[in-house]
Amino acid sequence: MNSKEILIFDISSEYGHFRKYNTTTSPLTYSIPTRTAIAGFLGAILGMEREVADGVYPDGATPVQEFFSKENSDIAIQIINPVKKENVAMNLINTKKSFYNLTKAGRTQIEFELLKNVRYRIYFGLKNNESAFNELTERIKARNHHFSPYLGLAQFTATIDFVDVKQSEFIENSKKRFIEISTAVNLSKIKEEQPIDFDYSAMYSANNMPIEMNRNREVQEYSEVLIEKNGLPVKAKVENYYRIEDYGNILFL
Repeated sequence: MNSKEILIFDISSEYGHFRKYNTTTSPLTYSIPTRTAIAGFLGAILGMEREVADGVYPDGATPVQEFFSKENSDIAIQIINPVKKENVAMNLINTKKSFYNLTKAGRTQIEFELLKNVRYRIYFGLKNNESAFNELTERIKARNHHFSPYLGLAQFTATIDFVDVKQSEFIENSKKRFIEISTAVNLSKIKEEQPIDFDYSAMYSANNMPIEMNRNREVQEYSEVLIEKNGLPVKAKVENYYRIEDYGNILFL
């Protein structure tokens, strides 16, 4: 049996914002954190070294993007609270007038689309690094975060609640049946025709999201990610998935 140990924890905040890459003047937000955002979130908890300049890291430091790459880690995201959004005007520095002189620059108001009363469940596995996995688990249990993690913007400090550490079971869907997946579904991992069994009473949303970055913060992979906005399972013809007792079937991004 192919299985792996999975850390399960919840993240929540009054507000969150995960900016869509193709919005400019009025920033829009994804309905869930991107995989790259969660990688940064985990790096903050562990206190991983940050850049000293663009693409430049202290000697011996492994960039967060590489430490939590798809090759080294598994991340799945489940919606717990239904997705709610509202527009809020935020005061920003008016860099059109001056970039360095804040008094001269003054303020400008920009309307942001924000997520309201968010709560997500994160399923996390780390390959070939038991010590880092255990440290992350203990820090989350004790709420001993090296840096304060936040949901997209620094003012949206996150609350982290430890849920469980469980063994997951790898299952092949050889009969190509529809499987109820509790987490966001990366559609690039599904090769079947008509791969989703839509429930027309549900509320679905799909967005092209960044999945992986390199150390220079250049996106290496985008994928179409499907969610159900109220947190209901998505029925999909996945080739394989992981089952976690008491928590359902999950699919890593």
